[in-house]
Amino acid sequence: MNITDRYKFEENGGEISIMPNYDFLKTLIWWLALGIIALPVIVYYFMDKMSGDQFKIAMIIWAIYMIYILFDLFFRIPVKYIFDKSEKCIYKKWILSKKIMTFGEMTYFINDERGGYYYSIGKKRNQFVKNYRISNYFSGSKKSIEREDDYIKEILCPILIAVGIPFNERE
Repeated sequence: MNITDRYKFEENGGEISIMPNYDFLKTLIWWLALGIIALPVIVYYFMDKMSGDQFKIAMIIWAIYMIYILFDLFFRIPVKYIFDKSEKCIYKKWILSKKIMTFGEMTYFINDERGGYYYSIGKKRNQFVKNYRISNYFSGSKKSIEREDDYIKEILCPILIAVGIPFNERE
């Protein structure tokens, strides 16, 4: 799968759109299927072998797991960022489109956390208060560095060119 498919990157004359979490869709569907399969296993196999309280705890853990998976599936994966060249605005689209900033207000930066890093965009004045992740996590491994280079060439550079921000090459 190439990088533009991984981010569902689309560029036409008037806008650029990106779905940063689209790559996790297949993985989430597998985890959802695993959770659905786990329910009958828990009910039929472990119901007689556990006490009532243990069974309730197992079902609560399963419910929390399923809620987390469904939350990601319905609220994180379908988020799309649209860079509208004609209006010079950036929109966040889930069900409805919401204007988050103009091209003049946008800045990008690398957000470093938990042993990995990712690219984010935000308003220049408060980018560390409210920012939006536009890439997957990267690490220092060779494969991750290759994926990051592809991301920079195929996705980040066209976005920055459209917005009018120069790209700061890391050394």
